[in-house]
Amino acid sequence: MNFNRLAPFYQTLESVCAGKKMHRCRVAFLEALPAAEHVLLLGEGPGRSLLEYGQRFPAARLTCVDGSAAMLDRARRQGRHLSAFRARVHFVHADLENWLPPESRYDLVVTHFFLDCFRREQLPPLIRKIARAARPAANWLVADFQLAASGWKRLRSRLILWGLYQFFRVTTRLPARSLTNPDPFLQAAGFHLVHRKETEWQLLRSDWWQRSSHSPVDVPSPR
Repeated sequence: MNFNRLAPFYQTLESVCAGKKMHRCRVAFLEALPAAEHVLLLGEGPGRSLLEYGQRFPAARLTCVDGSAAMLDRARRQGRHLSAFRARVHFVHADLENWLPPESRYDLVVTHFFLDCFRREQLPPLIRKIARAARPAANWLVADFQLAASGWKRLRSRLILWGLYQFFRVTTRLPARSLTNPDPFLQAAGFHLVHRKETEWQLLRSDWWQRSSHSPVDVPSPR
């Protein structure tokens, strides 16, 4: 998986295809979150929400991880005129499957339009790794696509998702061929859903998950 080719025009592509709909998903619960000291943003791409999260938590240290060097370079430009903000951000160029995050460090985890990149069998170990990096009572935000429940909405979302996966498999060698619902893996990692917002006729969703203190990490194998 390599998003370097898309980095120069990724934000333009998103704006043309989705306007601000995806960005509203990214910040849906931002104002309602409790204070955070250490924030982990995975698959942040060109820094689509980095500045907002940094401004929302002015004392927090932010770790921004992405497997694309070109995307990470663009993320570094966010808030480049704000020296105090940049001093709080640690950029990591790494593939999550090969990166080993520190255990029990982050009280806020952010994976926006990221988990949908992986095949079903890849998700359990990835979510297990992320969960181990989260503190007890940590919050986890997930914004992503989903398959609508039924009727014309389901058909519409199925067609859109098919087109998206075809495009990204060609342009980025995306591992996934279809969307896998991460909910059971998050639940098995000790997180429970606090709130969910569905938009765009159930094609998009914003999730706020929270982990209970001392919850076990036991992510099941896919079936």
